[in-house]
Amino acid sequence: MAIVAIVVATATALRPRGAQAQVQSEVRGRVTGTSDGAAISSATIADADGELSTRSDGSGEFVLRGLTPGVHRLRVTAVGFQPAIMTVVVTNGRRTDALIALDPVIGRLATVAVQATADRNPPGATVITRAEIESSGRRDLADILDAVPAVVVTRQGGPAGPATISIRGSSADEVLVLVDGVPVNSRLTGSADLSGIPLASIERITVLPGAQSARYGSRALAGVVLIETRQAAGPAIDAQASAGAWGDRDAAVSLGAGAATGVSGRVTGERRTSTGDFPFDQLAVRGGGTGVRQNDDAGASSISGTMRIPAGPLAFALRASELDDERGLPSSIVTPDTTARQRGERTSAGLTARHDGALASWSVDADADRQHETDRDSTPTSGPAYDDHIDATSADVRAAASIAPTGAWQGVSVSVGGEARVLHVAATVLSDSTPTTETEDGVWTSVRVSRPIGPVVATLDADVRVDWATLVAGAIASPHGLLSVARGPLVASVSGGQAFSPPTLADEFFHEGVQVRPNPALRPERVRDEVEARLALHDVGWRPVRVSAEAAVYRADIDGMILWFPNFAFVWSPSNIDVHRDGWDAGGELALPALGTVLHGSVSDVAIEYAGPALGGQVAYRPRTSGDAGARVTVSRVTVDWTSRYIGDRRTVQGSAINSLPSYWISDLHATVRVIGGSWPVEVFGGVEDLFDRRADLLVDYPYAGRTWLVGLRLRSPGVGRL
Repeated sequence: MAIVAIVVATATALRPRGAQAQVQSEVRGRVTGTSDGAAISSATIADADGELSTRSDGSGEFVLRGLTPGVHRLRVTAVGFQPAIMTVVVTNGRRTDALIALDPVIGRLATVAVQATADRNPPGATVITRAEIESSGRRDLADILDAVPAVVVTRQGGPAGPATISIRGSSADEVLVLVDGVPVNSRLTGSADLSGIPLASIERITVLPGAQSARYGSRALAGVVLIETRQAAGPAIDAQASAGAWGDRDAAVSLGAGAATGVSGRVTGERRTSTGDFPFDQLAVRGGGTGVRQNDDAGASSISGTMRIPAGPLAFALRASELDDERGLPSSIVTPDTTARQRGERTSAGLTARHDGALASWSVDADADRQHETDRDSTPTSGPAYDDHIDATSADVRAAASIAPTGAWQGVSVSVGGEARVLHVAATVLSDSTPTTETEDGVWTSVRVSRPIGPVVATLDADVRVDWATLVAGAIASPHGLLSVARGPLVASVSGGQAFSPPTLADEFFHEGVQVRPNPALRPERVRDEVEARLALHDVGWRPVRVSAEAAVYRADIDGMILWFPNFAFVWSPSNIDVHRDGWDAGGELALPALGTVLHGSVSDVAIEYAGPALGGQVAYRPRTSGDAGARVTVSRVTVDWTSRYIGDRRTVQGSAINSLPSYWISDLHATVRVIGGSWPVEVFGGVEDLFDRRADLLVDYPYAGRTWLVGLRLRSPGVGRL
């Protein structure tokens, strides 16, 4: 049973002689976990006998306003934790303070979509918390996302090497990755390198598949990855260090200070290095044999900090980060390069001001970002020597406001917002005709209506956004609608929408070279009339067995997907090609609490095929089928996690199955052992990835490293933070 501790911080006023007016009151408090006292963000605190509800913020704090004086039962739920019912006595016109501690569930049930009536995340969202990141034993963000349904991660190197994400057969530049609301997609290529986002700095990850431009704007054509960094939450000291195969070394520390409910700050730093050179099996189409992947080393140092400053009805948050990395550029195994080097620097800073009122709330965010990258090689394997520089700066301002009336309008909320972004890009790899300054502006509105209809709760979400961008002609409108119906743990939903992704500077304006040519006439990629139906069952069963399951089907037309094709002279250039996308995905978990065991699995099948008369079949390098299966067992202080990922065959030639790459399985085994308990817990963690040494190639000429291992040590203070 969850532990619920209520601390009444204000005394009840003396009862006056006359009748006293009933003044609405409030409950303020904080939600934490019982295992370590860590703050639980996005917990839902609802009046079990009414319709009022609220959610905890990044530090676990919440305010539930509008309660009438008397006794109230509050239901507290959070992804990954057992729900709890608590009773509070609300005094007339007074504030009641509460401290709430929740027990975690066993396993990964938190990754199943949350119920629409209790969480703003739409059906189909996958949420990964800090606790899940930590218990997974994974070494970087790419490893974490690789197990998300319908997600395929593409690596072009060994540990710590470049990695990009695809959702439902998309290109990497069709997935928007936001860190604290700021895009980290490259200004040049449009894709986000997951290796440039330190795992030690991440508090929570949310993956939203499908067309998401109605809320998030450009590049959200196939989905969005929302990353929230670790926030200030009072005193804490956390540290970990690990070592692995191919010279992989990692150390991270996070320090927190201040009051949990007052001014507080947190600083997180991480250093990771890898030699990366590994043996590989040559593909049969390349003549077979073995080789060694050279010049594959990588190193990155990062530091990030946050500060929270309450100021009466307002709350301010400051954030800043610095990332420096350097790596070899080995190129393909056909033309390996042993001297090419890349070095990058990224500095960002931001400020948020927020106000949460009884009926309305608003927030304003301002961020600035600077990126500098150099790519050089004095003795390349082919072509002339080069020394290229890329400089990109951006300034971003976002504002949002929402209204959630009470009374007769309870269950209705309206939100509006907008953002303005200015970007400046200068790169020696771009032609002289490249515009150096771009602007991206957007406004959006969202309406939610939630009503009980007999035994079910129906929720309607309607969103629309309009964007203007320098490289896109005119305004682009992106609507989206979702209707969900929930009865207890069963949720059914249907949604539809549109999205877009603009051409990249690299596709339109790179310097023309031998057998390659840019295309300044490229149009934006557009998703038209995406439709999805989804059915989810959340945490049902009886004491010995708990089950969660989810399935979805979807289809969409993608107008003008940007793909590379050769012309009659075999000169390669990007072109707009129409494709169809339709598919399904399904997944679920079976928990056996008495045995400390959770079984989980998912499968995704997506056909993304050429729509024109000249070509047919699956688009190159898009596996039609992918999936995962695994189990997690916890016995006393030991947790063992097994996961196997499947990638189906991939075409390597447009419109042809000739020389397709074969399907493969990769299995990972991880374990965590708490060797010291108490107030200063110490854990040993480690594992073997690609246990059966399956030396696969997701892309031709870019092999994976095969079997790798990792061991590490983690120390956590008795404070409220987690690493």
